[in-house]
Amino acid sequence: MPTVHTTCRLCLVRCGITVETDAAGRINRFVGDRGHALSKGYLCIKGKASLDIATSPKRVLHPLRRAGERGAGRWERVSWDVALDDIAARLGRVIAEHGARAVAVQALPPKEYFAYDVFCNLIGSPTFFKHDSHQCFTPQLMADTLTFGNLLTYPSYTSLEDADLVVLWGINPSETNGSKYQRVRDAQRRGARTIVVDPRPTRSAREAGLWLRVRPGTDAALALGIIREMIANGWYDRAFVDAWTVGFDALRERAAAYAPERVAEIAWVPAEKVRAAARMIGEARAAALYTFIGVTMGGNSIASIRLMGFIPALTGRIDQPGTNGFLPPTGARMPGYYAADLGVDDHRNLAEQLSAERFPLLAGPHAITTPYPHPRQVIDAMLTGRPYPVRALWTNCNPVVGLEDTATTIAALGKLDLLVVSDLFESPTARLADYVLPVTMHLESDAISEYSGINMSGARRRAVAPRGEAREEADVVLDVLARMGCAGRLPFRTNRELLDFRLAPLGIGFDELAARGSYVRPTEPLKYRSGKLRRDGEPGFNTPSGKIEFASGVLARFGYDPLPDFVEPPLGPVRAPAIAERYPLVLMSGTRTVEYYSTLGIEVPRLRRRRPFPSLEIAPETAAAHGLADGDWVAIAAPTTTRTIARRIEIVPGMHPRVVNAEGLWYLPGREDLIDGVLAVGANVLTPLTDEVDPVCGGSIARAILCRIEKTAPPPEARA
Repeated sequence: MPTVHTTCRLCLVRCGITVETDAAGRINRFVGDRGHALSKGYLCIKGKASLDIATSPKRVLHPLRRAGERGAGRWERVSWDVALDDIAARLGRVIAEHGARAVAVQALPPKEYFAYDVFCNLIGSPTFFKHDSHQCFTPQLMADTLTFGNLLTYPSYTSLEDADLVVLWGINPSETNGSKYQRVRDAQRRGARTIVVDPRPTRSAREAGLWLRVRPGTDAALALGIIREMIANGWYDRAFVDAWTVGFDALRERAAAYAPERVAEIAWVPAEKVRAAARMIGEARAAALYTFIGVTMGGNSIASIRLMGFIPALTGRIDQPGTNGFLPPTGARMPGYYAADLGVDDHRNLAEQLSAERFPLLAGPHAITTPYPHPRQVIDAMLTGRPYPVRALWTNCNPVVGLEDTATTIAALGKLDLLVVSDLFESPTARLADYVLPVTMHLESDAISEYSGINMSGARRRAVAPRGEAREEADVVLDVLARMGCAGRLPFRTNRELLDFRLAPLGIGFDELAARGSYVRPTEPLKYRSGKLRRDGEPGFNTPSGKIEFASGVLARFGYDPLPDFVEPPLGPVRAPAIAERYPLVLMSGTRTVEYYSTLGIEVPRLRRRRPFPSLEIAPETAAAHGLADGDWVAIAAPTTTRTIARRIEIVPGMHPRVVNAEGLWYLPGREDLIDGVLAVGANVLTPLTDEVDPVCGGSIARAILCRIEKTAPPPEARA
């Protein structure tokens, strides 16, 4: 039987899969690929449901054109030629009337990204609408770039063999990065201890040597407390700090105000645990600290992540075995998401990019990573036409579910002249579209698997033929560009040519990468000493000073505080005590479970049987105070909107009695009205889309708002 080694595309981890097919091209069996450098045979339940997704009767298999009012779900099947001719013509009319900047594109890994980057660059639109630019990978990359000049705190997990301590801060890999969590478990089996910082008693927290149950949105205060203890007790490398950092004295002075007892009051973490964490980190031989989205959704994310990066920097043990390191990119042409050069002409005017004036380090010509507007400004431009109109959107995402302030997002999409959605299923966003275009899923696709923060690129190889008329996304994008008269301006015309173009700097093509399975770029420790980090080849870090910047010269130059500090969440019990009297619980959202990624899989019975409805996690004490039992339903109200959402109670011992967690990114797919299915249960219905909580990137408070709950009847879908 033919065997194909490929990779999953159901989350950012992109685990390896081995597929066996019969002579007719049907899949007989697939398992985790033991030869994959990262996953090593692990495959989560999503990956195991790949065939269920591929063969789902609910998949979109033909181009669909809207045949009724937006949201009505009435479609007519059309040919690819009809669909793409019309899309190209309508995009051309928008550009002719309003300029290329009126055309927005929205894409996110692990789906196709590079081709949409190329699309924006070629037509000259700066409106790449990355709807998580304010609260996901971009703030983390910005924070690490300001401090180190390179990404450091992102979870690579490729050097944990030598770690004796692993700190997981605001990241839940047991649910969200399963194969990476296996590497943590490997380290634990070898004797490494773990510290977990999380408001929830996740599996990672339960298995940790030390769990710090931080109040949502107060991570910066906790980090400052740990830094204070490390400095006060000499648990830092003074020689390294003197030689390779700037701003230490200012940091020591600021951290001095965060004694463990004060941190305990702010963050609800006992003072003795703050001291214990500092001691464990300071005395570790090789410690690695990883963080991600849990912190970037808590308010002042740039400051918080910078402070977390300071902790391994103070130890002086970075970029060596078992510690946080700088892994070089492979050298292949990467999507802009990774702050990479696409290798094609860029016709955008970044000076006119939305958010460029308000957030100059996030957007516009001075952005320190790939420039993206804050989504608040994009939504406002759709609604108001100011500072310029955004009239068209092409997306492979689901912003109706994924973006904060659901009702406003729905209203903004409804005002567009053209909305095109490329997806596997008819999502709530697709329900509002003018066209829904069928795309291949990973078992049907040839692609390059990118790995953030890891020096590896993998090959995703097509194992079976696409179902129906599903096409590679890149082929569709390039086809539209050709119809818009842009084909001659690119060195590739098809997805396969694009893949070869991306790999050309490595001196290989896609067929060779597929034969290898992956390409791993060699690395070495202590690159800052040998000049391997700086563009000029000199020793040091890729920052303006050439050193780790506790006090950032870039932030100072743009009028920001060069040194990070703690700021209370605006909708928390401290800054809004009067509101907290009426809404006494701290609400987290945006978390996810292993079954779904950005709602993908929510239409699949195998996964729905495991997790049929969205939960609200609460402590036993909170349940008792409200007269609730496991499985009851509650209405959740927040001071941000007059709407409420319904959730099924999940009682979780170990949750703080004043903290509840509404699992993120949900809708009820069984409803005829998919938009109503979002408004009924979606956590982002309650979450404001604000650009006022982080001075550098706008930020989000998805994990730190207030709410109250009240028992309610379950929705019809949940009634036996």
